[in-house]
Amino acid sequence: MKRLWQFGALVVLAAVALGCGGNSTLNEDKPTVYLAVEITEYNPDISISQSADVTITNMSIKSFLKNPAGGPSNAQDVRLTRWVVDPYRTDGGTVASPRWVHDIDVYVAAGGEASLENYRVYPAEYFRHAPLVYLFPENGGVDPETGQTNIRQTLKIEIFGTTMGGKSISVVTRVAFNFFY
Repeated sequence: MKRLWQFGALVVLAAVALGCGGNSTLNEDKPTVYLAVEITEYNPDISISQSADVTITNMSIKSFLKNPAGGPSNAQDVRLTRWVVDPYRTDGGTVASPRWVHDIDVYVAAGGEASLENYRVYPAEYFRHAPLVYLFPENGGVDPETGQTNIRQTLKIEIFGTTMGGKSISVVTRVAFNFFY
């Protein structure tokens, strides 16, 4: 009988522990805004001979309320803090430029937008990494995979941040570029 009592107490204790577990969904709720990136002007042809960072001339990040009837609040404002840029080939080649992670600080008001001009999306120092390094004359000036004197890549740009209310938020955009020497 004593063992049955101990076993019952153990089952009750386990049930209480599972019921009080750290399964808070406080920050797992979805944000009440979503973001969209609009690129209005950029140069898709990038000469790696100039050693200048890849930039987008005019870009805006817009915030939209999921429930416009409720109106915006400060808790829906967004602070963007990190860009993760993953290049991928669009010309038949398989080796793409390396990933670039860039910490930023961009503020987007709820229902508003942040306008960015000449914003850096990829560093020039990565031109000296495969596959773009093959386009330099001292390296043959030709991509060994495609036999071309240019490399076409799209940059997948994922931007991460949080709302002022503490909800995680992100947005993805893609921008195509043609790299040549």
